[in-house]
Amino acid sequence: MSQQPYSVINLDTIMLSDELLARQFHAFHRLNLEYIASLRGMQPQDIIRLLDKGIRGNLHRSGENDAVMPGLQAHLEWQAATVFTQSQALSQDKERLRKQLLADSQGSFSLYRAGMGADFASKQLSESLVVSAADAQQRVLLAERMLNDALSANEYNYRAHFELGWMYLFLLDKLPEAAFHLNIAVQQAEPCNPLFAQFARRHLADAWYGLQEFGKAAELALSVLPHAVPGDLEVRYELSRYLAAGGETQAAAQQLAQVVGRSPLYYVQAQAEPDFAGKPELAGVLQDLRSVRVQRIQHYVHAQWQQNALASLALPDQIDSGALFLQVVEQHERVMTHLPYVTLSQREQQIGARILAASQQRIIHEVRLRSRHYEQVAEKERQRWSWVNQTGGALVHISTILLLASLMFYLLRFVLDLFGIGNLLDADAMVGNILGSMLLLGSAGITLLQFVPWGMKKLLVKQVELDNTVSFLKSSSPQNTAHG
Repeated sequence: MSQQPYSVINLDTIMLSDELLARQFHAFHRLNLEYIASLRGMQPQDIIRLLDKGIRGNLHRSGENDAVMPGLQAHLEWQAATVFTQSQALSQDKERLRKQLLADSQGSFSLYRAGMGADFASKQLSESLVVSAADAQQRVLLAERMLNDALSANEYNYRAHFELGWMYLFLLDKLPEAAFHLNIAVQQAEPCNPLFAQFARRHLADAWYGLQEFGKAAELALSVLPHAVPGDLEVRYELSRYLAAGGETQAAAQQLAQVVGRSPLYYVQAQAEPDFAGKPELAGVLQDLRSVRVQRIQHYVHAQWQQNALASLALPDQIDSGALFLQVVEQHERVMTHLPYVTLSQREQQIGARILAASQQRIIHEVRLRSRHYEQVAEKERQRWSWVNQTGGALVHISTILLLASLMFYLLRFVLDLFGIGNLLDADAMVGNILGSMLLLGSAGITLLQFVPWGMKKLLVKQVELDNTVSFLKSSSPQNTAHG
């Protein structure tokens, strides 16, 4: 019985039909989604749904959380577009081969019938993926018979060999037969269609993997690697699986690091990969890659901080902007240790920019906090010494009353002088004393009203300086600049 790898590209293609879950499929092999997409004429959105469903299923089976999936949407779209392009190429290649075989038949009915039989077998394989289990089994057996008939009439139909090998590998779990036919497909396609030969070779490696021949599987994957298109990470990922399954964990870790470092999609998959389970070297690769992402963000933040005006701006009240910046960075680093790798890899600059913005806000908050502190201290001092100002106010009030009384006295005496009886209010000495007391009390009252507690002016100066700094920092912050 073959092992059960869970693949990034083609897993849960069995989900095309719910009844397919009930079938006796003992192995989930890789590199099938391109071919199934070709058989079914699938569009990119259909491929995305299968990829999403397959990866979620892998994560659930391995006990991982699928909350990271929304962050992988862009990668799934890119992967689906790649698979769609490959499936289109496979369909076009099949049509070219069909026309070539028809031209080569030179009127031979048996060869023509063999070609039509191979096409009919492909249709049966396509239908077997979406019908009920009983009908699917009949179609698969019919496709097997038609493909064998086609090969008996024309043994050089490498696509028929491939489809028969694919069927044995994916649907019937006949791995020796799968390896036999896939090997022939590779040999026959190599001279005339080397790209398809590489495609078949990767399936052949998967067949050897199912047969526990991990060394052969890894050797085939290595032979494919130089011919892989740029950006095809699946080949390296397969190679890392084969090496890990064969016990070559150090080499597997090196290959895995190259894949996961370039695509968080494979990081998610590697966490759920049975071939990597229980291998500390491979778990260490994943952990090291997380650390590298955190270090990249840290480096970005520190480099950007050195260019920030706040790093060199002298803040009032001996506020250390650098110390506040480090506090914020330390808080965010604790958060980053719990972030998914997908988030770290996709949002490096966004996370860095958020840390810088949080640092600036922390500094503004500290300056504002100091200002409010001095304001509160000044208010307490003012309340503590308010009795002095209140006494001054009372003295000014009394002196005002005395002044008004003196004025009323002189006004009354002036009126009495008009009637010739002004001598009745002859009290200049007393009024003079009252005016002297008024001047004394008024001067004392004004002095007490202007009383400011010791140190209050210094507090007010600091508060004004801090408030001005807050206004300056807010006006020069990146958010306000962008908004303006």
